[in-house]
Amino acid sequence: MTGERRVRFWQGLSARLMLLTVLFVMIAEVLIFAPSIGRFRLTYLQTVLADAHLALMAVEATPDGMVDMDLQRRLLANAGTLGMMAWRPDRPKLVLGPDMPPDSDVRYDIRQVMFFPLIADAFSALTRREQRIISVIGPSPKDPSVIVEALLYEQPMIVEMRDYGWRILALSAFISTVAAALVCISLHWLLVRPLRRLSTAMLHFQEDPEDPARILAASPSLNEVGEAERRLAALQSSLARALHQQKRLAAVGTGVSKIAHDLKGVLTTALLESDRLEQNAGESRAVLRVRPSAPGAGRSLRRFRLEVETTADDLRETTQGIARALERAIGLATSTLRYASEGPPVPVPVRLDMAALCADALRSGPLPCQGLETVGWVTADRDMLLRVLENLVRNAVEAGASRLVLSAEPAGAFRRILVRDNGRGLPAKARENLFRPFSGSARPGGTGLGLPIARDLLRAMGGDLELADTGPDGTTFVVRLPAG
Repeated sequence: MTGERRVRFWQGLSARLMLLTVLFVMIAEVLIFAPSIGRFRLTYLQTVLADAHLALMAVEATPDGMVDMDLQRRLLANAGTLGMMAWRPDRPKLVLGPDMPPDSDVRYDIRQVMFFPLIADAFSALTRREQRIISVIGPSPKDPSVIVEALLYEQPMIVEMRDYGWRILALSAFISTVAAALVCISLHWLLVRPLRRLSTAMLHFQEDPEDPARILAASPSLNEVGEAERRLAALQSSLARALHQQKRLAAVGTGVSKIAHDLKGVLTTALLESDRLEQNAGESRAVLRVRPSAPGAGRSLRRFRLEVETTADDLRETTQGIARALERAIGLATSTLRYASEGPPVPVPVRLDMAALCADALRSGPLPCQGLETVGWVTADRDMLLRVLENLVRNAVEAGASRLVLSAEPAGAFRRILVRDNGRGLPAKARENLFRPFSGSARPGGTGLGLPIARDLLRAMGGDLELADTGPDGTTFVVRLPAG
């Protein structure tokens, strides 16, 4: 298609929509991930405090509040801590761990947790490489009245946070890909596909704006895309009408010289006939002044009557010549004005028996015709199609054809009807300007409007008219129409 450029997938709107959807979903997942990783860290620390409280409760359950070193190590390992202690307002502190625990690098109090500092601490921990000992203090999840403080290595927590982050990232990537695919499919169906249809319709219309069959058939959808299609179809219809009228006016302007030449010839003929009429009228007056004498009255009277009759015949022939010339001038002017003022034809398509319609058209120029039974049914406006066929029959008669041969063949949703005559063919000038108004006439005095009008009528019905071949053996036209 002229002007059409194939767009690669990665350059198309669908690919860009998919990439943008993935990007936006990932941004949304990051916004979800940040508080999630902060909450994961807080939950990890609360779990450590809960395990520490349980270990301390085991110490509290002993008779003397003392446990051996082996049990201490197992309790500390189970809780994942280096040391711990717990207290409540009405009881003494419970301590579990070495007498001289290592110093902590940082102390976190989770009794007053703030949203943004929580996220900042989590991301800071994710990016940290060095090993640190941290101290965590907060209420026990088992008993909020008990305050627990635990001493632990930070690295195991960071490892679990990173594992959790990778899992969240993989899940986010999967969700974003699925969401992007669904969004892309939806947008492709709802937006990209109609846009492609609109662009294709524009390019198709651009190739031949005067062809009514290229006007977009708007969908009945009530959404914005349907409204855009209807507006584009209305714009194309309006432009087609304007171009149709402009083409006809331009053709009239181009044909003015030819029309002026023809009218000059017609009016010259009428002037000559008028001079003859004046001359004959003068001769009649001269004869009427003859007064025959008595001796030769009979012979003179006969001569007088003969001259009058002869003059009357000349007058009749002269007036008929003038009438024919003026009729030709009027016909030429009428055809030109009608062509310039006619708007685009508006067909009323019905299902027609092409054979019966061809038989009606043959009455305008009686020619033997073969193949009527092959043409079948078509969908067209009866009067328009009859006018087209009459024009083709008239052209065949003027070309000296003695018979017509019709044949039809299917062409998808159309039928191609071949109309062949055995006339003398079209001259080169007529072939070059066949569908140009005022330029494609094959006979002297013709306007050259028949075939351009016939093609306009067929295009208005969704078909077309083409010249298949022409030569000394005859001419073949192809009439293309929607199948019945």
